This record gives sequence, structure tokens and C-alpha cells, in this order.
Amino acid sequence: MKKTYILSDSKKKGKRYKIDMGDHSHHFASDVGKTYVDHQDPKKKLAWVARHRKDKNYNNKHSAIYHSRHLFWAKPTLAQSIKLYEKKHKVNIINRIK
Repeated sequence: MKKTYILSDSKKKGKRYKIDMGDHSHHFASDVGKTYVDHQDPKKKLAWVARHRKDKNYNNKHSAIYHSRHLFWAKPTLAQSIKLYEKKHKVNIINRIK
């Protein structure tokens, strides 16, 4: 049986989203910034990747930057990014973002 993750708005100051992975959660994405899902601008996406690719935990599934990257900077729509994430990690995501 696949695990189910819940994606929702974060209540943590300075963060925009939260992903609940059952036994733990991650708050991520600046509450004042825009993501690729918001603007669909490929140049801004490339700049974001260039700026963050050397961040610690960029490739660590248990980090905020990883979830920003895979859910809000991977594809032009959140639905497309969620589908890709679900396939990659063999999980289901319930989207509760308002």
C-alpha cells in the first residue's frame, strides 16, 4: 500500500507550504516569493535552480529545498509536479492548498 502525504498551507511564520509525511513534516517555500508554478517563467526557473543547486540537502528527500524543487519548480502546474513526485516516490499526495 502506498503512503499518503498531505500538502497544505503552512502556519509557520515565513513559510508558504507544508508537506506531512506521516511521521514527520516539512515547511518550505518563502511566503513572500513566487514559484515556477506561480509564474511559469523558464528563465526564472533556471535562475532559481542555479541559485539553489549547491544548497545543502538539495537532493535530500527530508529537506525543505527538496520539496520546493520537486513540487513548485519542476513543472509549470502544481498538478503536473504532484503527479511526477507521486510517480518518483511511489506515494499519493492529497493537495489541501487553498
